[in-house]
Amino acid sequence: MCMFGFNAGGGSYLPRQGTFVIQPENTFFGLTGPGVVKSVLGESVTPDELGGPGVHSQTGVTDFVVPDEVSALQKVRQILAYLPANNSEMAPVQETSDPIDRKTWDIDILLKKAINSRTGFNTPFDISILIQQLCDHGDFMEIQPERARNTICALGRMGGNVIGFVANNSAVSSGQIDIAAAYKNARFIRFCNLYNIPIIFMEDTTGFLPGREQESNGIVQAGRAMLDAIIDLRTPRFLLIVRNAFGGAYASYNNYPTGADFVIALPTTRAAVMGPAGIEFVFKNELREIRSQLGHKTSEIAQSLMADGKDQATANAEASKIAAAWAKQEEQILSQRYEEQLMNPNEALSLGSISQIAMPSDLRAILTENMNFHLRHYTAEPLQAVQREFH
Repeated sequence: MCMFGFNAGGGSYLPRQGTFVIQPENTFFGLTGPGVVKSVLGESVTPDELGGPGVHSQTGVTDFVVPDEVSALQKVRQILAYLPANNSEMAPVQETSDPIDRKTWDIDILLKKAINSRTGFNTPFDISILIQQLCDHGDFMEIQPERARNTICALGRMGGNVIGFVANNSAVSSGQIDIAAAYKNARFIRFCNLYNIPIIFMEDTTGFLPGREQESNGIVQAGRAMLDAIIDLRTPRFLLIVRNAFGGAYASYNNYPTGADFVIALPTTRAAVMGPAGIEFVFKNELREIRSQLGHKTSEIAQSLMADGKDQATANAEASKIAAAWAKQEEQILSQRYEEQLMNPNEALSLGSISQIAMPSDLRAILTENMNFHLRHYTAEPLQAVQREFH
C-alpha cells in the first residue's frame, strides 16, 4: 500500500491492510488528527510528529519511507520483483552472471580485522556487509530499514533464487534481540512462510536484551512470537553462525531442534547456552579454590616482603596487588580453557549442533549450492496449516 497525502480517522486502517506500507515524506495518517488531539488533550502536535513517516517507520506501521510519490511507485516495482504472483508459486528466478562459486573474500577480511582488533570477539560490525557479499551482484532490499537496527530483515537473490535474510546486527546494541527486533523478525518470517520464500538466518548475538524495561514491556511475549514464527516456518531455512551464539537466542534461533534444514558455522564461532559467564558454573570448584587461596597467598607474599625489609603497611598493600594479579591470571587461564573446550565450533560439530565449519571466503558457494538442493525438493503451495496466534 502507498500512503499519499493526509489521512485521519478510520480510513487510516486501509494502508495497513497491505502487506507492505510505503509512506513518502510530508504525509500523514493516524486514527486522530492534530486538531482532535488539541481539543481532547490540549496538546499541540504537528502532523509529522503524530503520524508522519518518522513515527510510523519506528513502530513498524510503515515499512518503507521514500522522498516522494514517484519514489513510492518505484519502490513498489522493486518489491514486486522479489515476490511470486501468488502464494502457490515460488518467487521468480532471475538469471544471473554472478558465479555461484564466487569467493567472498571481503567477509574474510572483515572478520579478520574485527577479531584481531583490541576488542576481539566483541568488535561490532555491520552484518549487511555479509548479506551484500552473499547476494547476486551485492543487490538486496532491506525491509523496515528504519526500525530495530539491531536486526536486519532483507530480500535478495542467490544463484537467481529469492532468499530472505534474518540477521543479528552487532553494529547496533551488540545485536541483542529486544522487543522491537523480535516482532520485526517474527513478522518478516511469517511473510516468507506465506509466500514460499526460503530464509537464511545469520546469528551473531549474546542473546535477548536483559533489563527491567524489556521485561516489563513483554519481551517474553515478543520472544515467543519470534520463536513461534520460526517453528511454523515450512520453507527451506538455513542458519549461519557468524560469531557469538549465546543464551536464549542460541537455544531458539532456527537451530536443528527448531527445524533448521542446514546449520553452518564459521571458524570465528563461539556457541554455548551460556556465554563467557558460564565459567562460573562449569569451573565453579576451580574458581572456589582460587578465591579461597587468595587470603593465604596474600599473607605469604606480605611475609616475604617484610622479610626483605619492607614495613607491614607497604608489604600488605603490595601483597594484595600481587595476589589479585595472580588470581586474575588463574581465572584467565580457566576462561581460555572454557572457550577452547566448550565454546568453539568443533565442540558444536562433534555434538551435531552444526553440520559444517566453513571458511568465510566459501560462504556464497556453500550456501547457494545447498539452498538449490533444498529448493529442488520443495513444493510451493499455499499454507495449509494455521499459523499460531500472533500478538
